[in-house]
Amino acid sequence: MQWQHWTIEDEALQGLIRRQELAPTLLKRCIEEEITALVNLSDACLDDLEQRFREQQSLQSDEDLQAWLERKHWSQEDLLLHLARPEALKCFSEQRFGPGLEEHFLTRKSNLDTALYSLLRVRDPGLARELWIQISEGEISFADAAAQHSDGPEASSRGLLGPMALGDLQPELAERLRHMQPGDLRPPEALGPWVLLLRLEKLTPARLDEGMRQRLLQEQLDQWLQARCQAVLEGEQPEELHYDPSP
Repeated sequence: MQWQHWTIEDEALQGLIRRQELAPTLLKRCIEEEITALVNLSDACLDDLEQRFREQQSLQSDEDLQAWLERKHWSQEDLLLHLARPEALKCFSEQRFGPGLEEHFLTRKSNLDTALYSLLRVRDPGLARELWIQISEGEISFADAAAQHSDGPEASSRGLLGPMALGDLQPELAERLRHMQPGDLRPPEALGPWVLLLRLEKLTPARLDEGMRQRLLQEQLDQWLQARCQAVLEGEQPEELHYDPSP
């Protein structure tokens, strides 16, 4: 590998990759670029991607673009590959994972529902019970109680957290929220070193809209890429890449 007057021999380059533990990252990018070549986006699509890129970077002329490429030490082909990769991966994941996406969504739905909730945590069970009584009887708001007494970082948000996907929460906390109705305030409960007060503000069921669809496709693609990289690094022969161009 050579940059103008600086050359790295292949053996030295391999050593750098090993010591910097770059093999998984480079292998993943290599597979992504194989997919990009396989999908082979149309010239019209590539022209559109380049035009949007020029607008985003405020590149008014071909000279501006060439200067940008020189600063990056990129060729025009490097740029087109860079621009094509996200769209090509999107096409690939849609074809590979799209047909079973609704079923996949249904198996994940309980973890994709989002909760907006109020949380207060202290280490003193007596204080937790006293605050629970005061909140229940309207002597103090949950927000004020959390701001004044919570020992956790939620004190800075006056106890209000979320919306967060239930699958991203601590399992014990998510399980409690699943069985609550908006406005429910649970009695003090121990969780690890803490005593919690928990109130559900809003539970929003997940929907398979376009945003969720793209999230699930990306998750499955990431998992597939990770598994393929791991197989290659362990010396296995992965399945042949396949993509059917649109008619």
